[in-house]
Order: sequence, then structure tokens, then C-alpha cells
Amino acid sequence: MGLALVTRIPTYVEAQIAVGALRSGGIDAQLFDGAFGQIEAPVIEALGGFRIMAPEAQLASAREILAALRASPGLAEPDEQGPWSAAMAQASRTRARRARLWWSIAIGVGAAIWLVRMLARVWGS
Repeated sequence: MGLALVTRIPTYVEAQIAVGALRSGGIDAQLFDGAFGQIEAPVIEALGGFRIMAPEAQLASAREILAALRASPGLAEPDEQGPWSAAMAQASRTRARRARLWWSIAIGVGAAIWLVRMLARVWGS
């Protein structure tokens, strides 16, 4: 009997809360990617979050416990939609907008420098 994926949770603290709740409910839950995720949070976010694993025989019970926990405020949305939850997709869009903004600024500054040099050549001649 092996381990099966119960869910993915985007933040380390919420993942620890979920594992604690499962263990309190008698489930032998394990948090995967914990140490790596604390160091490389953007990578874990891109991969879908921290993995909560449990024995295959306890999978249904684990999901029931987490469903009850999710009903309380504060815990992230479940992973039924796949690894890309709405919050992670929004964060990705925000990062993409910031990157476009920085590229626009860099290109604009480069164009301004080029224009000043060209005008200096024309006026200097």
C-alpha cells in the first residue's frame, strides 16, 4: 500500500495546518516538498502547491476531514480544479503584468537614450 495525493495547498503554513488536522483525525498524513518549498516558494507555487499525501486506504477519510476544515475560514481552495487554483493563476497574471511593465520601462529608457544621442550628433555637427 502506497501513498496517494490528498490535495495540494499553496502555502506552507496552510499545508502544515492541513497535515495537523489529518493527523488529529487519525490519518497518517505527510507533507511533501516542505523544505524545498520554503526556499523556492515560486517554484512550489508553479508546481501547484505543497503536496499532502496519505495512505491510499485512508484517502477518502482524509478528503472528508479536509472538506470540513475548508468549510472554516482561512484555508485555501481545494485542488479539484487541478494544480492551478484561481489564487495561483491570479498571482501568475500579476507577475506577468509586472514583468511587462519593467520591460516597457527598460525599452522606453533605451529608446530615450538613443534619441538623446542621435540629437546630440545632429546638433553637434
